[in-house]
Amino acid sequence: MTRRHYVIGAVAVAVIAVIVLVVVLVNGDDSPDEWVSEKYRKVAAGTFHASKPPRAVAGEITKKFHAIDRVDALGFGDAPAGGTGGTGGTVPGTGGTGGTVPGAAPGGGIFLQYPKTVIGVLPDGPGSRITVDRPSSGYSRYHSYVGGRWSAPGRDGWNSNGRASFRGGGPGSGK
Repeated sequence: MTRRHYVIGAVAVAVIAVIVLVVVLVNGDDSPDEWVSEKYRKVAAGTFHASKPPRAVAGEITKKFHAIDRVDALGFGDAPAGGTGGTGGTVPGTGGTGGTVPGAAPGGGIFLQYPKTVIGVLPDGPGSRITVDRPSSGYSRYHSYVGGRWSAPGRDGWNSNGRASFRGGGPGSGK
């Protein structure tokens, strides 16, 4: 090979590197959890605050990242019976005698399902509290709202169709 071939090869590699860099910079926030952590004020591990109401915040998130599914349960002042999940809500039909659902989000919320993330957007005064969870913990936290609609996540979350995702398995795996 001549020196000319090396120069052409080097220029080609440089052009490809620039293209990759531009794509990375343009698509810098490649996951909803990273984007949420950069856009909203962190108040605790996996919890953020926004000054806008839940539907506006959920709209911003789904505009940037299309969710597998969105459950809008804002109209529910009380958590449906039979689930466990977020921070306490009264079970309807208990005659006002208590019957709290452990961890259910009071006042409901909007729940966004992504392959490796569950985002809950909950009312918090005039603004919103945003929770970001791995699939299994988010599904458990908000099961009273999403359990009848979403399948339980697999070891690797959900696939793009919302079905449980598993990697590997079968004969000879892990050898």
